[in-house]
Amino acid sequence: MARWAHTHNIPLRPRGGASHHTALRTADQAADAPAILRDALTGPNAWQRLERFAAALPYSTVTEAARALGMHQSTLTTQINRLEKDLGRPLIERAERGRRMRPTPFGRKVAAAAKRLIGPGGRP
Repeated sequence: MARWAHTHNIPLRPRGGASHHTALRTADQAADAPAILRDALTGPNAWQRLERFAAALPYSTVTEAARALGMHQSTLTTQINRLEKDLGRPLIERAERGRRMRPTPFGRKVAAAAKRLIGPGGRP
């Protein structure tokens, strides 16, 4: 395929591409991250999941948080579920009738570590 593209002067994207670079950068950053976050930094969009989890905590429900973050509720739920799977423990207690969504003790530690690492300006 590459030979055919070259013959017809069709440019090709270099090997690896942006997603390859992102995965390598995430792995490098995971080594420098606090131990509590390392298992969550397993692939592309890991930082985004951490940022969104931390940003969702002040809200009463996942639906309210998703609306404020400008995303669909199912997307935020999927990202929080992925973090919980990667870390092996629940991060939030979901809202029920008359009770707000709130972080578990482990979720509070993860959020605090993520906020320290991410900082006020965004990703490291």
